[in-house]
Amino acid sequence: MRAHVCSDAAVPGGNEDAAGILGDVAVMLDGAGVPPRFRAGCHHSVAWFSHQLAGRLLLRAQDPAVGLDAALAAAIGEVRSLHEDQCELERGGPSATVIAVRQRADVLEHLVLCDSSLLLTGADGAVRRLTDPRVGEVVARERGAEAIEAQRNRSGGFWVARHEEEAAAQALTGSTPLAQLRRVQLVSDGITRAVDLLGLHDDASLVAALATDPSAVIAQIRGAERDLPTGRRPRKVHDDATVVTVELGSR
Repeated sequence: MRAHVCSDAAVPGGNEDAAGILGDVAVMLDGAGVPPRFRAGCHHSVAWFSHQLAGRLLLRAQDPAVGLDAALAAAIGEVRSLHEDQCELERGGPSATVIAVRQRADVLEHLVLCDSSLLLTGADGAVRRLTDPRVGEVVARERGAEAIEAQRNRSGGFWVARHEEEAAAQALTGSTPLAQLRRVQLVSDGITRAVDLLGLHDDASLVAALATDPSAVIAQIRGAERDLPTGRRPRKVHDDATVVTVELGSR
């Protein structure tokens, strides 16, 4: 697997995204930087959680006989065991979105949980974006942070990796023949805000720019974030931005 990672923290030294490549597996997790009151049961940081989970998912996914969702469930259980004896996780703990891909035989398997995105570039150059839509649907129908948070990891709400192993079964999974793919990019929503918030790109132009110079794309995003009018600024003016690019076209 030929792959590379580019990541930039919104706040120096405080990157809550986590990404890695091991063998034929690549993962990208975006730590959910929700207000502290929604993770009051745990004293560990969001960055601690996302990095612990990313490492364990990479290891668990090395066995091709284990589905990516099962690997994620096992990794969630391992991380929970690190702190459940010192934290009251039912009162709320850190969480993360998850994107994972695995090259196996003649297919690329994928897993998508929550609102990070997998960008797939076909052999014909067409771009397809896979994102779990459920968090957006909850945000659209609920009013206020408390109401939205009440729908986290609930049936009819949205799902994210936290301390509940059952969240892994809610991930979107599938596979694509390698012959149909040129490239895939695992991106946090700090990257896709270039499309969704800032209007700098569409999916196709974002994919092309990231393949050419991801650092330049992130610099462009940072400038546009600073220039947003006050009324259009999100809660986090800047967000951690991470892309993992996996090249497949040479096979």
